[in-house]
Amino acid sequence: MPSYTWLTLTQAQNALAARLADPNNTFWTLPELLFYIAESLRTWNALTEQWNSDFVFSATPDVVWYPVGTMAGSPRLRTLTDAYLYSVMQYQLLEPATGAAAWTGTSQFSLADLQFALQRRRDEMIQVTGCNLWPIGLPSTPNTRRTVFADSSLEPRRARWLPAGGSPVTMNREDNLAWDGFEPSHLQQTGPPANWSVIAGPPLAMDVDVAPNVPGTFDLLSLQSGIPFAPPTATLLCVPDDFSWVAKWGALADLLGRESEATDRSRADYCLQRYSDGLKAMKASNWLLLATLNGVPCDTPSVRDMDGFSPEWQNNATAWPSLVTAGIDLCAPCPTGNSGVSCTLVGNAPVPVLPGDFVQISRDAFDLILDYAQHLASFKQGGAEFASTKDLAKNFFQFAMETNKRLAKRGLFSDLLHQEGIRQDEDQPR
Repeated sequence: MPSYTWLTLTQAQNALAARLADPNNTFWTLPELLFYIAESLRTWNALTEQWNSDFVFSATPDVVWYPVGTMAGSPRLRTLTDAYLYSVMQYQLLEPATGAAAWTGTSQFSLADLQFALQRRRDEMIQVTGCNLWPIGLPSTPNTRRTVFADSSLEPRRARWLPAGGSPVTMNREDNLAWDGFEPSHLQQTGPPANWSVIAGPPLAMDVDVAPNVPGTFDLLSLQSGIPFAPPTATLLCVPDDFSWVAKWGALADLLGRESEATDRSRADYCLQRYSDGLKAMKASNWLLLATLNGVPCDTPSVRDMDGFSPEWQNNATAWPSLVTAGIDLCAPCPTGNSGVSCTLVGNAPVPVLPGDFVQISRDAFDLILDYAQHLASFKQGGAEFASTKDLAKNFFQFAMETNKRLAKRGLFSDLLHQEGIRQDEDQPR
């Protein structure tokens, strides 16, 4: 992949330290500065979606759905953990940065405070943006219309019924009142269910219009909560790396907004605004641009569209070649089977690690990256010192908007290209 080779991490850290008038790293250590530079780079890529990268994998007949956020070699591999964000939060709260290890800071906070604030906001983030979608299977019981999910399920998005013998049925999402009106005898019938609903039952329950008359399995796409955090073990966040900062701002809003010795209403309000803005940006973000199957360009329809125009495409060897998209980072090659898949994804921002690593940013944008990193570093100062850096953040976001306007002029269909990965939410709003 092409790369920038004009600026090392050490040079970037020194430039940031000079901005902060701390050349000897007395108040901001080098590891702390790396956190702020990394967050600036990730935020920049989250807003401008520039690090496009090709990803190739082989599809096999026994697998339908492929989560590109967890596949080895993926440019969108989810790598960040709760321990990473604890460290960032500890720096910004003027506490010792011990990550998920034992708390050694002040009585204003505790590791449990950070853990539960971050976990709550992370799961809320997953629900709002739909970024942790997984295929799951639940057994269906004959003559029973209701099926119960595990409490890790947040929301089912699609349902198929797979009878032990016979043909699968991709069910439509409807509601119980529609069944009462259009299928008045559905409660007395058994047979293959054609529709499902979660609107009239209790939480974690799914009803079908007609009770299955034979054993089978419900094949579902379900939004799942993230893995519970369990310090001192580091746990994956289960959200895209470039949007990890969204959960961090939400957690900081909770920590600084509660009634305690740590209360700071002004910064809590600021953090909540950043969290809300981050959720909006993530809901509108793209992750997939192009795809080919066996070297031939193919369409990338939503699963809603595919189910409507090519019913039971999963079992149709002659279905129109496509890469079906279900939500952020989840796709299925169609027809299902042996095929070589190549897709162009919006990859993670490259983040330098070692002192000699090059910072992957263009010359025109680096000063804005420093602006935002300085703003992040000043958060722990609070008060007037932090407030005085808000114009730096404004410069950063304004330049991101101007960059997006410029990038939009580079192609004939750039507006469509950057909507390929969000078709499902457009076709089936949540």
